[in-house]
Amino acid sequence: MDIADFSTQFTGQMKKLDEFVQGDDIKTIMGVEAVNHFKESFQNEGFTDESLEKWPDVKRRNPDSPWYGHSGQTGKYSAARTTAKILSGETKELQNSISYNYIASGVRITDAAPYASVHNFGEGANVYGRKPFIMKKRKFMGESKVLRENIENKIVKEIKKILKPN
Repeated sequence: MDIADFSTQFTGQMKKLDEFVQGDDIKTIMGVEAVNHFKESFQNEGFTDESLEKWPDVKRRNPDSPWYGHSGQTGKYSAARTTAKILSGETKELQNSISYNYIASGVRITDAAPYASVHNFGEGANVYGRKPFIMKKRKFMGESKVLRENIENKIVKEIKKILKPN
């Protein structure tokens, strides 16, 4: 390869790299990785920042609790709820409401479920709209070193593909 060929190839690679960094592809990587990472919280029953931080257990799995087997959907006992994963309601609305949108500087990750922040931050709520209580914090979204590293690794892999000589 002579210098003219190299210059042509290099210019093309830099154009592709600029398109990748300025376009939606890099944002899609960020969004998909974040949504997948946050959804894993539900499978792991805890949030992973540097390591997995397990959530406090729920009363519906404790046979000595009056909430044992309680179904939030029906308000009645359900044998399936005695062993169901934490924050995995029958509809999985909380998990399935996690999404991302493009913004100028990257992506914004949101959970559209109206009670998402109650669980994620341990806020106040009302049992069936009446009796107030404070929900135990069960973080499923937020800053994560593992997520950041996964995103960086995916982006570096894509950049290496773009810069690979033909």
